[in-house]
Amino acid sequence: MNGIERIEAICKKVPVFRELYRARVRHYKIEEHILNVFNQFEQYFSETFEEKDIEKFRLFLLLHDIGKSIAYKRGDKNNQHDETINLIQKYKSDLDLLDEDLVLYEALLKADLIGKYMENKVSLDVTYDHIIKQGRCSKLPIINFFYFLSAYYQCDIASYTKDAGGIAYLEYLFEYDNGNKIFSKKTKLLTLKNNYQLRYDMLFNKINEFLDISQQKSIDTTPTISTKGFKLKIIDKIDLSVFEKPKKEIKKDKENLYIIDTNVFVDYPEIISKINKNYPIVLSAKVVDELDNLKSTLDKIGKVKVQTALKSLNNNIESRDLRMEIADLSFLPIDFDKRSPDNMILSVALKYKFENPILLTSDNGLQLKAKVLKITTISLKEFLDQLKSK
Repeated sequence: MNGIERIEAICKKVPVFRELYRARVRHYKIEEHILNVFNQFEQYFSETFEEKDIEKFRLFLLLHDIGKSIAYKRGDKNNQHDETINLIQKYKSDLDLLDEDLVLYEALLKADLIGKYMENKVSLDVTYDHIIKQGRCSKLPIINFFYFLSAYYQCDIASYTKDAGGIAYLEYLFEYDNGNKIFSKKTKLLTLKNNYQLRYDMLFNKINEFLDISQQKSIDTTPTISTKGFKLKIIDKIDLSVFEKPKKEIKKDKENLYIIDTNVFVDYPEIISKINKNYPIVLSAKVVDELDNLKSTLDKIGKVKVQTALKSLNNNIESRDLRMEIADLSFLPIDFDKRSPDNMILSVALKYKFENPILLTSDNGLQLKAKVLKITTISLKEFLDQLKSK
């Protein structure tokens, strides 16, 4: 059945829903929006979705905003999910829902924070904690719950695009190819634009960290400390050991890591490919933001370089230890300008001060401030000269 037929079947079971589907919120009817959400799922997700889960997820999408108009009429749009949950609970038997389905639907609606996180309205930690909490309530494995939540989020925002049948609005979030959004068979999700994909990947990686910790606890509760060795001879790669602090300063439970300034990406877009994968890279969110803004301000050659740099970041996010960090201005000395992009990047390095961060920047001012604060720095020229000497 298509979406219209499915909604009609729902309304036959629960006649009071018919009026709720026809209700208008802002510029659209609830039914129109829900159909756009449902159709995005059918177009992109349905072929790769687990067969045992697909029907319950389809029904969830068709019901996810059923209480929205009630909340708006009562003047409390923030209560829309609660109104939806109340309606689904009330008509559970008519909808032929099992208790486990109801638990899942409620958890998905209550965990709907990814959108606010992507808009930087809530922090990574708050979003993570909320998802883990609701994932446990759902009784599903956390990774399964997170995938359902991600698919729900993407279908919902994808509906606010012209190609989905809606008004052109959120196209800037997605990567397109020949007029269609790009769906990754690897992740089973739509591919987001560079900085949005990186932000989502930060959340995904944090969820995976939870899974790793959970698995370790289930196997062995004895605390362990792992160490990573550093290769000194690297073919066609920069040997970062010459820039490292003396080994006596490196803690056995720490790891040297690498932080790259915006100007380096502009001057040398493929910089990541020249750093050995033994070295984690921590990417300041401000760097991604600056690169994204530079797409519209640089000359033609500069724009190409920035696009290449962003593409390189996007391609490497899953293939190596590449992390994204938000600035924490509390690490900065009181005299430093908290609005300065350089200082935001510096604050990320200071977060990792005891992990021996290596800051790659051609900015003399940033180098000076970093050195004063005991952060190791390397200029791009030093980096490239060392590479040539190999």
